[in-house]
Amino acid sequence: MQRLLPLVLLLLTGQALAYPALPDTELYTQKTHDCQDVDLATWQHPARTVLEKSGIKLERIQLCNGGRYPIFIGEVPYDPQGQTKDFFLPLYEDLRKANGKWPYVLVASNYGEMVYVSYPRSDSISLGYENFEVP
Repeated sequence: MQRLLPLVLLLLTGQALAYPALPDTELYTQKTHDCQDVDLATWQHPARTVLEKSGIKLERIQLCNGGRYPIFIGEVPYDPQGQTKDFFLPLYEDLRKANGKWPYVLVASNYGEMVYVSYPRSDSISLGYENFEVP
């Protein structure tokens, strides 16, 4: 439904709903601070292995909030808000193990979508979504 809202607004008003640029999203204006880029040439972490084995082409990784909140930015093979739970839910479960149950954000640069992922209990995954303007 969330993906249909811009289309419905476009049809009703004749105007497209504009999304913010990535730096102007809630992620960067309200939820994170002190984000530092990681050198992809040297960064070795179990999360990287999981992401790359899943076909995600990493473009950038940032560590925010005292180095405890990663933002993984890259091209993903499927729409994170599409009917692809058979792809994304196993990915999030594998990242739970690889990232030590810490919350993170997966930014799908090719879809203009980000997924906030956290693990409130040992048997659950919490997901939140935010859209941004693809440059």
